[in-house]
Amino acid sequence: MKYLHKNKGFTLIEVLVSIVLLGLITLFVASTIYQTKINNKLFQDKIKKNSRNEIFLNVLYNDISQSSNLSINNYKRYSIISFSSNNSVYGISHPYVTWLVLKKENSIARFESARKITLPIKSDMQKYTYMDIVQKNCEYFQVNLSKNKKQILVFIKNKKQKPYIFEVNKL
Repeated sequence: MKYLHKNKGFTLIEVLVSIVLLGLITLFVASTIYQTKINNKLFQDKIKKNSRNEIFLNVLYNDISQSSNLSINNYKRYSIISFSSNNSVYGISHPYVTWLVLKKENSIARFESARKITLPIKSDMQKYTYMDIVQKNCEYFQVNLSKNKKQILVFIKNKKQKPYIFEVNKL
């Protein structure tokens, strides 16, 4: 009698080859997932940074466009602007606002108060004044008023960033 045996299993070589292929596929998928996570983190950080910049520019634009009694003091690379405004971050009715660049880290700061702001801010005024650091590493912060006093040109340049230039038409 002749016995025919049909092999219903895999040889050792076939099993080893399939394990190696599965390992290579797993390695490729894992490295792709890791790289995707890194790219996603970089993208999220960039979105946050752009969002902060957009908020800062919107507040500055709204402050200037709704200002009255605008005072601009220009220096070599920086301007100090002071005014009363209808725009308030802290819910103050018709606040006094001052924008300037601080020496510490060349930070652009926004001061808001119910009382007129005089520089330097005295200790008795500190409790009535809110201060926000809105940008760091500022190289230029220039604000210029047109001859007809209807338009205001704002130029802001921070280290390692493209400059922001915009014009504000006074209301």
